[in-house]
Amino acid sequence: MSVKTPFIVTVMSTKGGVTKSTNVANIGAFCAECGLKTLMIDTDVQPTLSSYYPLKKNAPQGLFEFLIQQQLDADKIISQTVFENLDIIQSNDPIDAISNHLRNAPDGMLRFNDLIHRIQGYDLILVDTRGTRGITVDMACLASDLILSPLKPELLSAREFMRGTLGLYKQLAVFTRHGFKLPPVKAVINWLDNTNDARAMVSSLQQLFDEADDPNLQLLDLTIPSRVAYREAASLALPVHKHSCKEKDTIKALCHLLFPQWADKFNAI
Repeated sequence: MSVKTPFIVTVMSTKGGVTKSTNVANIGAFCAECGLKTLMIDTDVQPTLSSYYPLKKNAPQGLFEFLIQQQLDADKIISQTVFENLDIIQSNDPIDAISNHLRNAPDGMLRFNDLIHRIQGYDLILVDTRGTRGITVDMACLASDLILSPLKPELLSAREFMRGTLGLYKQLAVFTRHGFKLPPVKAVINWLDNTNDARAMVSSLQQLFDEADDPNLQLLDLTIPSRVAYREAASLALPVHKHSCKEKDTIKALCHLLFPQWADKFNAI
């Protein structure tokens, strides 16, 4: 009997406030409703994702025990949200002890890669990361099949993406000498408002990606609009596709671009 191999996505940006947690929560909930067994992992010391949705089962342990004690007992570390097929490993490390421990561990950069591939029973694993460079961000990227990077249509956000996010990615290339393959990076523009400035910034961002001329880097031909539905859904602890039919179409289109292997499942709802 073959073991199911999950598709692992890290949502990453070295800039805070670009809706990483919102993307993880909405993509995860949509995929779960489509029948994909989905696990979210919150690695941020400011655990927005961990409190995004109500839980029907709150596991007694979380990320700290998973990474430091290498705990793999699902009953102990995996919590279940109220939405079918959608689970989470919650962040429970407010003082960032995990980073300090991993920096001093011989297998620090590689441990996450080993542990996450030993989790069984999931089709999709989504990893939420902090908005700064750190060992937990680096190790999540190395363990992934895909990196999704949200971008705001602003000059400062674009500069930080090119300097910080892509800088981190290029530095991780050293691990390709040791058997790792860097996952592709797909960026998606978030919070796009209906202004000339924002539209001009989209064109500028596309030009930056074209000039990079790297097949591993792609700016998705899709934008997530700046609409109150996203804030309302978060306040109601609902996935946005359950709150707004219009935004359901947006999340569905995004999932089609990210996960073409599951197009049939997305088309079914």
